Amino acid sequence: MRTPNEFWLSLHELARAIDAEGTTNEERRANILASLEQMPSIARGQVLSELVELLTFLPDLYPHVIGAGKPRQPQKSDRGVA
Repeated sequence: MRTPNEFWLSLHELARAIDAEGTTNEERRANILASLEQMPSIARGQVLSELVELLTFLPDLYPHVIGAGKPRQPQKSDRGVA
């Protein structure tokens, strides 16, 4: 069973792994794509499927995460008013 914080730990590990691929975005991209090309086709297919799923989900998450960083305005229900 996944713990509630596993997403954030995985995100942190992914960010570190990306950083380790190079010093510029171009270098990281080239290194990541080179390692993808070296994978066996069955593994590459699975990885690409997971990557596409992630890349299509993250844009939807973006505005919610950005909004979560802003202070929340009190609601009437927070003050016990119906």
